[in-house]
Amino acid sequence: MLSLSAIGLLLILILMAGLMISGALRPDLAALILVLGLSFSGLLSPQEAFSGFSRSAVIALIALFILTAGLNRTGVSRILGERLSRWAGNSPQRLVAGMTLLTAMLSLTMNSVTAAAVTMPLAVQAARRIGLAPSRILIPIAYGALLGGMPTLFTTANLLLSGLVRESQGRSLTMLDFFVVGFFPALLGLLWVILVTWRNLPERSPAGQLMRLHRLNRELAEIYGLKNGLVELLIEPASPLSGVSLGESELASRYQLMVVGIRRGGRLILSPTSSETFQPGDVLLVAAGSPGEANLEEAARTLKLRQLPRPTAPEVLEAGEAGLIEILLSPHTTLIGKTLRELRFRERYGLQVLAIWREGRPIRAGLADERLRFGDALLVYGPWERIRILQGDPEFIVLQTNGEPMRPSRRIPAMGIMVGVILASILTSRSVAEVTMAGAVLMILAGCLTMEEAYRAIEWPTVFMVAGLLPLSIAISRTGAAEGLGALLLHEIGGASPWIGIFVFTGISAALTQVLSASVTAVVWGPIALRAAPVLGIPPHWMGIAVALSTSAAFLTPMAHPANALVMGAGGYRPKDFLQAGLPLWVLTIGAITLSTVWFGRWLPH
Repeated sequence: MLSLSAIGLLLILILMAGLMISGALRPDLAALILVLGLSFSGLLSPQEAFSGFSRSAVIALIALFILTAGLNRTGVSRILGERLSRWAGNSPQRLVAGMTLLTAMLSLTMNSVTAAAVTMPLAVQAARRIGLAPSRILIPIAYGALLGGMPTLFTTANLLLSGLVRESQGRSLTMLDFFVVGFFPALLGLLWVILVTWRNLPERSPAGQLMRLHRLNRELAEIYGLKNGLVELLIEPASPLSGVSLGESELASRYQLMVVGIRRGGRLILSPTSSETFQPGDVLLVAAGSPGEANLEEAARTLKLRQLPRPTAPEVLEAGEAGLIEILLSPHTTLIGKTLRELRFRERYGLQVLAIWREGRPIRAGLADERLRFGDALLVYGPWERIRILQGDPEFIVLQTNGEPMRPSRRIPAMGIMVGVILASILTSRSVAEVTMAGAVLMILAGCLTMEEAYRAIEWPTVFMVAGLLPLSIAISRTGAAEGLGALLLHEIGGASPWIGIFVFTGISAALTQVLSASVTAVVWGPIALRAAPVLGIPPHWMGIAVALSTSAAFLTPMAHPANALVMGAGGYRPKDFLQAGLPLWVLTIGAITLSTVWFGRWLPH
């Protein structure tokens, strides 16, 4: 029977989960509110409530972000991707296999969503080169990132469960523990993705089926709704736009007309700046919808603009030093929830957003006031010089990559440091926080990245969310919620063999992960599973590993894991695509985790 305090805590958790799922609260803010609630309610002392910020799991998480940035800044992952692309040749099967395995391999040493973000631009370019729809390769990359994070200690949920096992059993789970048990389900899942999943994915993406790179601009223009070409509008002498700058005009905000060029005196000004002043006789190249749209007609009538009879073909966007490009919001972005108007995007980046691709459809109207979401793909137009600068901006992922990595000369030291961190995690008794932070400091001392870049690389929202959630395990144990919920399950499965108990708790954990984050599932469900394990005759460290591995099975919804949301816009996916592709893999993975825990768990030290 649950105590009143346990019931109150569960109600708070349900409310917090609902607010997070609905998007009413950011996860990091919800975690901090939870910490304050636990402290003010007296369930935890102030020291206990804020103890998450000093936990080794949080220190290790910060260090891992820095280590990952070191690998990215030196181009380690890019050079591997380029070699894989050459190996794949014109074979879709080999390309999907190579990119999926590369992402899984990167996930062994870095954050899963970062691994997907690093591989994705390389995969999109390679897919376009051989005529493969990007939608056939991007879900495999997301799933590869999740599966690659299973058999390693460096996944956030695995770090959290390791800390919970240490608190309850006196010993942490090690890199070797996760590898021994997690390798089989990860390998089985990767084989399924490579042999089955990609073949059943739709041929759909915002960029369409791009058959040759030199056709990119024209086909991007078509798929984003610019297939009718660019409308040309002549500014007549009586037009109120005469003498008005582009930034002062209401062409974008009121009429949803994007000026991408100006013909003036026999020359073409592409991607004009907001300070460019209109003159009588200018011909505006406007990215609009079909020529008959109401906004276009109203603008022409009100502003004394004359529409010229023949629209300009999208190929004009390739002229000169300007072009079209697709970009995504990166996992480290601070722009979620902000509008292009609030960001002053055009003034800040020198580029113009012509459309946003979201959940399988382009948005071209009201762009200035459209709040950005994670997973959005943006069609951007502007000078190539500004686009190249954007490639180094941590806010974005540019889906066409070119140029050399920033510090290729430090590639060997970066790889050596990362290998050393992995070996030290396996072979020494040092805590993972000590080992990873030592590696992070060496990355900076070796010149792989600067201290400022290290600070920018840390995903502070994730750090605050994890630090805020960790004290929750203390409250769950203290109120008896763990024993109470465990008892309800034990009543149903009591007396069953250990593998059935592992299967049930693993399945519940994998189901919770689809609606909660892996970190929340680990902290909420982990203590309950660990308390129930001895009653079921299961070694607690077996249960801890199984629950940790199951949080990586976030295959069923785009919001189950940031890696899924990241590829959604670039692949033009809809939510049902993840369910159809991920359900067989989800069932297979739960079964494989259960069997692997029972088979290989006996080899682990007690």
